[in-house]
Amino acid sequence: MAKSSKSRSVEKGGGHWIEWLTGSVSAIGVIVLIGWVSFEAATQSDGAPDLSVQTISSANRDGGYLVMFDVENAADQTAADVVVRGEVISGNTVVETVEITLDYVPMHSRTRAGLIFRNDPKGRSRIFATGFSEP
Repeated sequence: MAKSSKSRSVEKGGGHWIEWLTGSVSAIGVIVLIGWVSFEAATQSDGAPDLSVQTISSANRDGGYLVMFDVENAADQTAADVVVRGEVISGNTVVETVEITLDYVPMHSRTRAGLIFRNDPKGRSRIFATGFSEP
């Protein structure tokens, strides 16, 4: 007489509990990701980048004066090729002008950079963004 095997085959069953757990967690993750991307797409505005420049520090270096600054973009759009100009002024006269072009300033973020002046900019400089392009 042959004995019948009572072993359970994986193909006949409903799957192991770890498979169900992994599948459920993955499905929830995908649904949350789709919801988050949809929310971001629906709430972003199409306005222009909102750039502001703030001086961080100024120091005497070999060959000039280094002025570090942050460019902040408060808008929902990224700015590319951001041109920042720094001027040393004496009264109403611009003594020196330097420029730097930043590759990009992402939305809702800051980018730090520096300008090097030949003249001492302490107390008589201004730094501002002059232009950008849309990426």
